Amino acid sequence: MKMSMYKINEKTGIDEFGVDHSNFSLRDELEYNMMRANQSMPKQQNVVRQAVGALKDMNRNYWDMKKDNTIGNDDYFHCKANYEAADRGDLGRAIAQWLGDKKEDFDYYKNQLRGLSPLEASLDRIHDRNVNKIGRQRAQSGLYSNSRDACESFRVKGINDDY
Repeated sequence: MKMSMYKINEKTGIDEFGVDHSNFSLRDELEYNMMRANQSMPKQQNVVRQAVGALKDMNRNYWDMKKDNTIGNDDYFHCKANYEAADRGDLGRAIAQWLGDKKEDFDYYKNQLRGLSPLEASLDRIHDRNVNKIGRQRAQSGLYSNSRDACESFRVKGINDDY
């Protein structure tokens, strides 16, 4: 019996990826298992680093948005923060969603204190959550190499080129 982390057909010796293990030595099996593990879990290896990184991404983009101080820049920085956190992996994506939802829940009440009606505050919350979701989805799509490219559609004139 072969020692593998993956299902191997007992009769053919072929695993679920189509690799024939019938002539593998113990060393071959170990090397193969290590290679497959590295391929399947690149962003999951260090959950602490992923979590801390996601928190830093969200925080940095919030303060960059404040520092930039361009009217209408919210969507760009919402998208960027969520893209960067989600790009770290599943935990980063979950943290981005949770933090984003909590912030929008808080802003719902804050916006009413600032004079928005409950309907206007709800619409703002829905809009911001949708932009956050777009950032996370674009990170997972694999179509973009960075958050700036992924969120370009949300850039408004006047945002500092550093962002």
